[in-house]
Amino acid sequence: MTKLAGDHVRILVGGYELTGDSNRLSIDDKRMMFDVTAFGDGVHKFIPGQRMMAVQHAGFLNSESARSHPVLSGNSVDDVFSVYLGQNADPTDGDPVFSLLTQQTRYGTMPQFNKFIPFNTAFANRGDCGGWGIALAVPTSFTNTANGSAMDNGGASNDGGMAFLHILTAAPSDTYTFTVEGSATGAFSGEESVLATFPLDGSALGSDGQTISGAIPQYTRWKATRSGSAGDTVQIAVSLIRY
Repeated sequence: MTKLAGDHVRILVGGYELTGDSNRLSIDDKRMMFDVTAFGDGVHKFIPGQRMMAVQHAGFLNSESARSHPVLSGNSVDDVFSVYLGQNADPTDGDPVFSLLTQQTRYGTMPQFNKFIPFNTAFANRGDCGGWGIALAVPTSFTNTANGSAMDNGGASNDGGMAFLHILTAAPSDTYTFTVEGSATGAFSGEESVLATFPLDGSALGSDGQTISGAIPQYTRWKATRSGSAGDTVQIAVSLIRY
């Protein structure tokens, strides 16, 4: 059995952070293989990369916000769901992260006048692979160009995987191109390969997932370029899942 204990939990859905709205989070997999402890009060079992994954998220809605939440107010959310587990005050490079492409399947509230409104919603895997990966950047600010640090995150794989990226903060006037790169040596001096590319517009914060086919080298990093002011703040979170 493999156990992952997290002192810090960060929940991201479709580019929104739900961490402050959460009072309960559970992840269930019908195929049980690995024990993973997130909050210290429960152990869950997983097979990385398998389907049939469902996530329940509970928290509070403020009645002054028209009984809505910017990402959970509708009946259907079709986007990326990620949970980062950190051993420090904030997640760092190399921390475990659970990401998958999901659809929101259930949403409900119990309105109470002038009180916080509890809500319950579930996310189910929409059929694409996902699972436990490793964080490449969580989150990072940069100017017009930037490279994430090279990471030795395990042996090379020939079975592909997925890369997930969230934009959390961005300037509406800016556009971005994020890439995830791999290197067999870790030099990143021209021998690296591009594993995934994310072209995104700062006017719409969001998330994206890209399938990686073929080999994923031993070393990985993210890099980014953007058009716009170098003084504009942008925050991203990137995770990589190997199959």
